[in-house]
Amino acid sequence: MVVSSSYLAPAILKFPKPAFRAIRLIDFATGTANLRKEHEAWLVQTARAIPDSRKFGIYIFGYASKLGFRGQNEQQSDASNVALSYKRANAAAQIMELVNPRVTTRIDQFRAEGSRDYSAPASDDDAFWRAVEIHVFLDDPPPPPPQPVPPDPCPGGRRFRKWSVAIPVGFSGNPIPLVPGTLAGNLVLFRLDEDAGPIIHYYALPAAGVGGSWLIPGWGDINKWLKRILSGISVSDIEWSSFTADTPFNFRDLDGATCQIMSVAGPGANKCRVSVYGPLWFREPSGKCMFASKDFFTNVDASGADLQYTISGSAIGGPLLRII
Repeated sequence: MVVSSSYLAPAILKFPKPAFRAIRLIDFATGTANLRKEHEAWLVQTARAIPDSRKFGIYIFGYASKLGFRGQNEQQSDASNVALSYKRANAAAQIMELVNPRVTTRIDQFRAEGSRDYSAPASDDDAFWRAVEIHVFLDDPPPPPPQPVPPDPCPGGRRFRKWSVAIPVGFSGNPIPLVPGTLAGNLVLFRLDEDAGPIIHYYALPAAGVGGSWLIPGWGDINKWLKRILSGISVSDIEWSSFTADTPFNFRDLDGATCQIMSVAGPGANKCRVSVYGPLWFREPSGKCMFASKDFFTNVDASGADLQYTISGSAIGGPLLRII
């Protein structure tokens, strides 16, 4: 294949959805994962070009030529080429992460393909295959190419990006007038919207924070809404807010995670934004599973009809406790 003098070539992987940006970074020096300056320039420009207001997903595929490693048999050389392609893909991912931190949780496919994708003699050292191919998709990425051996999930099971959240019942207030502080409780519903979904789990959120009023409604009204929601009669009427997770998570991760709710109530409506963070296992762009505290999602607009009993303005936070 013809090698571009700029060390860049058109991407060869085909997807049903056009990419926002796609390229094949070629002609890595034999046996190394060092990026060319032309590679770095494209990675920096692309990471900066991703719109701040858009969701996106990135696919990264690393490659190596057929040329084996000195002193290794065919099986050993194949494994070494896979490891080399991993390092090349990781080098590209790290540059994009450095320029745009959002990239860290948006690499949906990271594959070290080695030299498996083309046929050539064992001595072949085609510069086109000493490469990394990158596709950046805005909004939801298309299905990835089939993977011969999918990676094992991180501890705790498979995690997901597509969710919805609803907060149909809540109350908050200041029990001591003129003293800053708010006590609150909310019923928070999470719905898994992919895989075998939709699946709904219910969580209680006992919380504390700051607010600007001290209205606490009668328990009779709160109980009325709790019975209505928990009985399942009005689940279909709940106003769900769908979102794509910053870090993929599952229901197990939600248990005990910290939920923050920023709300402002007005006549007939309640403006509300929700964020959740906590410790979980996640896969780094390099493919390695790590355990740390991460944002599950941030500032999801969960505003809806006036089903909640909230003060005029509050910022609360607390742990999610599974009830159903």
